Amino acid sequence: MIKKVRLLSILLVGLFMVSFSVNMNAQDIMQAQREIKSGDQKKRAEDYPAAIEAFGNCIDICNQLGPEANDILNDAQKKIVKSHLDYGNTLFEQEKYDQALTQYNKAIELGKKYKQESYVTKAKNNLPQVFYAKGKKFVKNKKFEEAISQFDKAIEKNPDHGWAYIRKAQAYQQLDKIDGFKEATKNAIKVGEKTENEKVIKTANSLAYRYYANKGVNALKAKKYDEAAKNLEEATNHNGSPTIIHYLAMSYGKIGEYKKAIENENKAIETLKGEKSQEEMAKYYYSLAQYYQKDGQKTKACSAYKNAAYGKYKENAEYQIKHKLKCQ
Repeated sequence: MIKKVRLLSILLVGLFMVSFSVNMNAQDIMQAQREIKSGDQKKRAEDYPAAIEAFGNCIDICNQLGPEANDILNDAQKKIVKSHLDYGNTLFEQEKYDQALTQYNKAIELGKKYKQESYVTKAKNNLPQVFYAKGKKFVKNKKFEEAISQFDKAIEKNPDHGWAYIRKAQAYQQLDKIDGFKEATKNAIKVGEKTENEKVIKTANSLAYRYYANKGVNALKAKKYDEAAKNLEEATNHNGSPTIIHYLAMSYGKIGEYKKAIENENKAIETLKGEKSQEEMAKYYYSLAQYYQKDGQKTKACSAYKNAAYGKYKENAEYQIKHKLKCQ
């Protein structure tokens, strides 16, 4: 009899424990559901920190419950990663860039942990845009070194970020660091070609052309002919302006590199043929004739002087033809 009573007691205790455990699990599942519902409500109100906390609480509860809470757990994991991503987007729009980076990096961390690869990709794609925006803000505040650092970070995250290279070049331009400027514009054009972004290519070429052309013309005015030739040569790599090519020829002529002067003056003439009158073309032919003359090419010098014998160049050109070169 005593054995039967003991056995019955053990069975009752066991049943009580099972019932208690089932009841507790049910309560915990309900609590997990309440947390995820609370997270949804907080997120709709754009209270992202509170939403993230609620989803985190749900995940903690589900981890204790085991497999029976997997559906809720998966939902909470997805929601917490998405909340970090959305919070980062909101902070980015508010120009709170460092805080946005924190949220994007958290989204990447948890996204990898919870296998939410689509959100990981989106967060990673946003990182270069944040660094790019930070760089532009530094440029606006004339902090060009700091700007370059941010543009470099944008490029590190996205090597095909053509605009980051362009902004980097502009910052180098403000610092008058020609080597950095040259490399940045070169890379911008390379990336533009790779990604088939014509606007990036056009902007980079225009930026480089204006920079080198201005430096070259200023050097020419200052009679720094070697420097002028170097910069004007670079400018012609980004634009075929006949005026700049003419100035380049002039620079080479001043330093005695007549063959290069001849080559470039002919380029300028070929570009302008049909667009200008004979009188307007006279100055180009007169310059060309002088280069041929100094290079010892008499026949070609005579021909060029004949083409230069118009308008204000007529008298001087004819004098060279008749008295200096004695052209036939």
